[in-house]
Amino acid sequence: MKMPWNREAVRVLPAEIDLTQQPWCREALLLHIRGTGVLRWERRLLPEKADSYETPLCLTLRGAPLLSWLAAVYETSESWLCTGWGLDRAECPELDALRETLNGGFARLEEAVPALSPLLELLPEGVYVLAESDAYPADGCGQFFWNVSDCLEANPATALVWLSDNDYDYNYERIPPKFLYPSQRRSRLDMERVEYYKERLQQDGPLPHGLAVYVTEGMSVLLDGHHKAAAAALLGRTLPCLTVLRLEHYQLRPLAVSRNQEKKAGCFGPFTVPIEDMNGITLPKEPWKLTEISSPLPNGRLADMELPEVLLTAGKRYPSAKGYALVSAAEIGYPTDKELETRLADPGLYRPQLRGALVVLRDRGDPRLKDTALRCAAVGDQYCSLKAEAFQVLAELKGDPDVEAFFIDYFVNLEEPPSVHSSAQDYLTQIAHSFWE
Repeated sequence: MKMPWNREAVRVLPAEIDLTQQPWCREALLLHIRGTGVLRWERRLLPEKADSYETPLCLTLRGAPLLSWLAAVYETSESWLCTGWGLDRAECPELDALRETLNGGFARLEEAVPALSPLLELLPEGVYVLAESDAYPADGCGQFFWNVSDCLEANPATALVWLSDNDYDYNYERIPPKFLYPSQRRSRLDMERVEYYKERLQQDGPLPHGLAVYVTEGMSVLLDGHHKAAAAALLGRTLPCLTVLRLEHYQLRPLAVSRNQEKKAGCFGPFTVPIEDMNGITLPKEPWKLTEISSPLPNGRLADMELPEVLLTAGKRYPSAKGYALVSAAEIGYPTDKELETRLADPGLYRPQLRGALVVLRDRGDPRLKDTALRCAAVGDQYCSLKAEAFQVLAELKGDPDVEAFFIDYFVNLEEPPSVHSSAQDYLTQIAHSFWE
């Protein structure tokens, strides 16, 4: 079933979105949508025992909750999330209509807009960014994205990540929307469908995409693509994803030509777009003003079965929000052999880069991971963050004889009895013990 593109309801605005500071994003468009608002964020009643500074929000589709969000007032504080009731509780033929485009792929993002138009028209009227990027099939806490709680839980991907250790001095790293939350009941999982998408993701040509709505910082809720995300997890890959980001607030910044003038810009998650680039669209004075509903945040109903162990195991290979922040802070890409050797030759100088490299190599299932971790774990006699993270990587390689030999040698060479170890040394010892657990 296809639905027509209403060009008056969904328009691509001729704005150039600056991606130079957004390496995670391949392409982005600015859209003006005259929508019905049946897919919307609602402000709900504050739950008991919640901090009065937190804001209770619920994403709903035709009244059915898709995600509950207890939003923290400070961007450095974690928000609380829980699942909704599932998309099957809300009639949404618009999703069925666009799956052909999402599954078949497209050469340019603008080519996907006609098929997405019927769903986009469900959003409240306003200006949005549509971004094309890759997302992890993980929740930011180091687990498979579908394995989240039906009750409110704090999530580190919803805040700036604080790095404060012997390599970083109170660094706050911003996480782009790389992590996912589910919107479908687990019982809708079909492993045959997952196998189909595994084959599709390994074929040449345009790849099938997921579709998500941005929540905050590093988190989006997946509307379509749960089986694609599961297939990506089994392959150890990211999921190509289209993400819709709403206008959150305005920012005033000085113009380069005059310090006395101010230039207003709209903020869409990590994107900032000058108002003058919005083609004269009338913008709301308060984009953060939401529909008020006099009912509490609902608990979710998605965890109605146990997920297969193979998916839970696959989800653990992806970085947590902190792991992603380590890569971002080190400003590294996928390391070449030469880069690794240069850094390993002087690990004291390149500790941040090696910590980021461990995350990237683990994420990709790179065969260089074990040797890199062994060499990082052998750095010096004193505790450091690089050494601890290398120990963690090695402890996951259970049964590996080289790793077992390393940990046995570590215990043999402990100079002090356990009773007088420092807390840092105790931490390394606990990680080493976990190799045999």
